[in-house]
Amino acid sequence: MKITAMNMGFGARVEEVDLTSLVPRDEDLLRTALLEHGLLVIRNQKLSPADQVRMSEVFGTLETFPSGEGQLADFPQIFRVASRPSDGYANVGHYWHSDGSFRAQATPISIWYLIAQPDDGGETHFTDLREAYLAFPDERKASIDGLITVHRNEIKHPLVMRHPVTREPSLYFNVGLTGRIVGYTSEQFMALRLDLNDHLSRVHATYVHHWLEGDVVIADNFRVAHRATPISVDQRRILDRTTIRADGVYWREGYARGEASER
Repeated sequence: MKITAMNMGFGARVEEVDLTSLVPRDEDLLRTALLEHGLLVIRNQKLSPADQVRMSEVFGTLETFPSGEGQLADFPQIFRVASRPSDGYANVGHYWHSDGSFRAQATPISIWYLIAQPDDGGETHFTDLREAYLAFPDERKASIDGLITVHRNEIKHPLVMRHPVTREPSLYFNVGLTGRIVGYTSEQFMALRLDLNDHLSRVHATYVHHWLEGDVVIADNFRVAHRATPISVDQRRILDRTTIRADGVYWREGYARGEASER
């Protein structure tokens, strides 16, 4: 396995690996690389739904999702997103967010696998939440440390979140689903929301992933946020996403590979 850091301060490309035949050393390398880089890009994979579930369990127990149009009835662990409603959930996540931030125990890891490649459009943007916090001057850090965000479903999280393993601070903010900040007026919140969105979108802070069939992308949601870009229904794109449960992520005490099916 070859792991090469990208030249933007976060993210790494993983080569010379077959995700259908990982050995324990491979699993350890992937876990370590994800903690170090926050984002892993792996190309040229051929995964069945069962393969994707198995390789995703390297990182922990999988969340499950309700069935629906375009979803895989036999694989509730896979959340299918698509450019066409008949193929999966469409028009989702066109704002900076980390998956599962609406949960009381936020989703730690997301994994995507491209099934159908569009001819044009549908890129995904990723940004480094740790660097977003560190880029603020000290006085700005002091002004946001301790702030509590409230999602529209009333779930609360610290705006400056410390990673559960590295303990490094990051700017954890869902631009689309956060409804208010504790202690802020509506006007103050809206101004902060706009400012944070601009900050996360700043020049040279974003990695744009142009999807190719067979791509796998793995994100540490406490380190990296992402947003989808619009894609026309004239283009056919299908992405299968798996996500790791907060109470079953590999770094929690007691997790062992293979326990996922027993939980």
